[in-house]
Amino acid sequence: MRILFNTYRSDDLVNLNVVYHMEQEVAKIAECQWSGRGWESHVPGEPIDATIKRLYGNDPPDFIVDNNADLPEYRRLADSRTWDTPRMVMTVNDMHLDPEEWVATANRGFSGVLMRYLYCPYAKRKLMSRLDLIRRLSPTYYLDNLKVPYLHFPWFTDERIYGPSEEKDHDAIFLGSYRRRIYPLRYDIHSNLPRLCKEHGYRCLVGGRPPGKTPERSISTLSKQGYFVGDSYARTVARSKIFIFGNSVFDYPLSKYFEVMGSGTLVMADKPTTEKELHFEPGFNYVEITQEDWREKLVYYLENDEERERIARNGYETVKKHHNSKVRARQLVDFLATLGG
Repeated sequence: MRILFNTYRSDDLVNLNVVYHMEQEVAKIAECQWSGRGWESHVPGEPIDATIKRLYGNDPPDFIVDNNADLPEYRRLADSRTWDTPRMVMTVNDMHLDPEEWVATANRGFSGVLMRYLYCPYAKRKLMSRLDLIRRLSPTYYLDNLKVPYLHFPWFTDERIYGPSEEKDHDAIFLGSYRRRIYPLRYDIHSNLPRLCKEHGYRCLVGGRPPGKTPERSISTLSKQGYFVGDSYARTVARSKIFIFGNSVFDYPLSKYFEVMGSGTLVMADKPTTEKELHFEPGFNYVEITQEDWREKLVYYLENDEERERIARNGYETVKKHHNSKVRARQLVDFLATLGG
């Protein structure tokens, strides 16, 4: 199988560095080239057929796989494709942003869809005032309206980035966005965790999201500015007993679940959608929390080391078995095979 990844080079991008390693794993079982932003072969704005001709001559690849969370780029690809364009597969990350446009673009220009999540109960778009307009959406909107095959392709971890540590510098940490409207549980945690830890004598760390848009957040640049990204983020997560967070009003199984479990650290978060499909089980490999009980549960698991370590260990084994870059690479190749050679 021959694959062209029309994706960002992501080894130096916050949160997306695992995608780089997954693509390298694909290259071990398929013949791959790359043409997206950051790669030497990238030509901005070049029609996809011209890219194929330049890189492959008259012998095109079997598939084009795109991991960019960029609707305009997908529209461009759909608009420029011809009968000679190889089958294209797109990745959908933030399902809540312009869902009708994502589905329409997938249906008219792509042969398959990789879906980080399966369900979304709300849609959101930016207004001129910079406020978010949130409206209810059928949770199964994508599944009901996609006319092309899809693969549930959740986030994952990579052992070259995340791994356990026996040393623990923090009892509890919170790192990430905490806008109240989108992350009500996180907002509550961010506001009250320092006080709770001070009362009990716990070592805690509380911080926000590194600045910038997701596809533009350079690890090397942000690390020099003192942000917890790249190695410092992975080390901080691994050297903490508990990472506590919320998954947003969209109930997404965010990348944090996989990063933290892959670090051998206890996940305390609310229940995500597709919990069963992900092999997530409260009390077995993560601790489910709400705004009403997170304080009580945090104290309990910090006072009961054996139980906390058992659940964290199970979380690590779960992602090691089901949610690592090698597993996702094989799933991707197998999915492409179902679309035809």
